[in-house]
Amino acid sequence: MTRLNPAQTYLDGVDREWERLGRPGTWLTGEERVGVATVAREARAEVDRGDHGLPGVVAAAARRVSAQPATIRPDWIDANLAAGLGHLTYVEIVGIVARLAAVDTFLLGIGWPERPLPPAQPGEPSRQVVDEATITDSAVPMVGTGAPGSLTAVAAESEAQFDLHGALYLSIDEMGDMDISKDLHRTQMELVAARTSRLNDCFY
Repeated sequence: MTRLNPAQTYLDGVDREWERLGRPGTWLTGEERVGVATVAREARAEVDRGDHGLPGVVAAAARRVSAQPATIRPDWIDANLAAGLGHLTYVEIVGIVARLAAVDTFLLGIGWPERPLPPAQPGEPSRQVVDEATITDSAVPMVGTGAPGSLTAVAAESEAQFDLHGALYLSIDEMGDMDISKDLHRTQMELVAARTSRLNDCFY
């Protein structure tokens, strides 16, 4: 049986995520990325302080992804595109908000305080384009299909997704180990994951 130190794995993963969050991303500056995280937290708390410094369409997308994800439909994404929010910027917003929710929810679950957001770092977005990403049966460009490929049009967001996935749950390599233990045995992890998904209407 593979035994790991889950506490240290978690802390290292969150440290990496917080360092990424404050840096310039692919389509958003560091200041905008921290602004998206700020709006996402406010949306979950049902407040809007309006001091995030984001374009209206970016802030609205962050709020919807954070607090009302079940209401998102392709026509809403298309409306954002018409309002100036490109598909790739939207994918970056989804990545930021989703990983923030994962960290915040985990901290809440273990009784730890919410971690303050990192300071924004200067610099320009990389604007790296993934040429292979296309829109087929999805609302945004992807490489491949299915949930694991949802952020692949923005390579840095896809890599960050799998990095935090490995810290809080299992890495891609670990997914094949049916006897792995991170305090919980694999069977216990899957039971918790399945129950949590059911309660939150998670499906794909």
